[in-house]
Amino acid sequence: MSTQEVKGTRCQDHPDNIVDRFCTTCTKRVCKKCFMSCYKDDHDIIAMSDAIDAFNKQVTEVIRSVDDIKQELETAFHSIMDDKAHFQSHVKMIKEVIEMHKETIVSKVEEETQKLLLDLENVCKENNDAIENQVKELESHQMEVQRLKASVTKTMNKPEKTKTLDDSKPDFDQVKQNIKVMNSRYLPVKYIKPTFIINENLDNVLTKGLGDITSIDSRFTIDKDDRSITVSKGQTFEVKAESLDKSDTCKVAATLVTPSGEKTAMDVKPVPVSGKYRIKGRCNKEGDWKMEITAGVAHFKGSPLNIKVEPLGLVHNIDNIDRHKVDKKYSVSDIVLNSDGYILVCSYCNELLKFKKSGEFVANIKLAQNAMVSRIHNMGNGYIVFSDMQRKVVVMLNDKFAECAQFGKGILICPHGLTVNNETQVLYVSDSKADCVFKFNMNDGRLLSKITSQFSFPSDVTLTRGGKLMVTDYNNHRIQVFDANGTFIKTLNISDGEDEKVVKPCAIVTDMNENIIISSGKKLQLFDKNGVFLKQIGTAVEDQNIPLESL
Repeated sequence: MSTQEVKGTRCQDHPDNIVDRFCTTCTKRVCKKCFMSCYKDDHDIIAMSDAIDAFNKQVTEVIRSVDDIKQELETAFHSIMDDKAHFQSHVKMIKEVIEMHKETIVSKVEEETQKLLLDLENVCKENNDAIENQVKELESHQMEVQRLKASVTKTMNKPEKTKTLDDSKPDFDQVKQNIKVMNSRYLPVKYIKPTFIINENLDNVLTKGLGDITSIDSRFTIDKDDRSITVSKGQTFEVKAESLDKSDTCKVAATLVTPSGEKTAMDVKPVPVSGKYRIKGRCNKEGDWKMEITAGVAHFKGSPLNIKVEPLGLVHNIDNIDRHKVDKKYSVSDIVLNSDGYILVCSYCNELLKFKKSGEFVANIKLAQNAMVSRIHNMGNGYIVFSDMQRKVVVMLNDKFAECAQFGKGILICPHGLTVNNETQVLYVSDSKADCVFKFNMNDGRLLSKITSQFSFPSDVTLTRGGKLMVTDYNNHRIQVFDANGTFIKTLNISDGEDEKVVKPCAIVTDMNENIIISSGKKLQLFDKNGVFLKQIGTAVEDQNIPLESL
């Protein structure tokens, strides 16, 4: 509002007068008459132009404040819009990453597929190359045979060519030998076929691929019982395999595969002439393992085999042994885990009972007619030795259970427990009637010495990992310990409490930590290497004499 307009504005209460002042107390315009009334009441009156200027300043400040708020709102709006755009941009980027990841997976699958197809082509090429090589060599031999045949044919009806005919015979023999060598060198390709081992674990597809292309040679096979086995952690196991044509022309290899995929080459021990193979292994970690067994480029039938490794636990019952025994007069005298993975059981007679580790009965092995097996020991090389109480000797059997050596004839009176130090080739035999332990040389059967230490019916012997000899002194209710030379070290006479008390110890073994397991008075007891009682294993049993060789 201009100053001129202000000066021309009439008072609402006094229309004849012009308003020219402003009462801030009444917040209204006043004329001369109004001025006198406000003045008397001591109101604050200022010039109308000053009031307008002051008010306009407030309005301007409010407008500026509103503009600031508007600007803040606009800034907030733009910020929200920017955030929205950024979020949408990020969502778009994530979608692109997902698509790229999908393309990577698809590309990997296609790559693995092409790799498998290429592997298959290579297997086919190897097979075709083998066939072509054999065909070429066969053609060469055929040409040589035809040449020799033509040469011999020319001598027909010419007896004067006898020398020529005789001279040609070595050539025919050489061709036969060449063909024999060729047949032993080449694998019959009809037995080899490609196979696809599927990797069904989708979590491992990207890291381990879809699977593997391998060749299976049907002439080479893994024992059906060994194609899927369960063992305890740290337990030594043996896998049996064989070549059906009993040839050893191919290099056999075995590889142990851990649950995480690491591979370790293993020793393969062929059995001479038989075409059989034995592969020993040990898994130090629980989980699902595999073993690959190959002959050249081809896998054995049943390879790779599955190995389930479980925590260490107790042994289960294997069978009612009595129902397999011909002579039930005597109870079980000893058991042992043989090198072929089967359990052997003896019972003071001329037979060995053979069981699978699962408990299934396999066979009854007949020995010499007058044999009486008391204790048996696995030497770890396919051979076993046993104490024969009837013939008063220790007998060695080969892997076919045929006798190949005897020890202590004319020396032993009642051989009982026995063990072998494979490093020194010393055989230790406890003689329960001679009351001593005899030492024999395994290589030539010589008597080296005997250990006498006031024994009364020494029933069993065992060696610790450190080479110390432990002897169960049956009637003296104690364990005697000697060094490798037979020098006395100490006596374990354990009788602190009912559980700890050793009464008539019959059998003894030590574990990998040199803890001592004793069969004593209808119970199995566990002691540490110093003879400190640890625990009783299982509950009391009816048989007083418990064999421990297999533990």
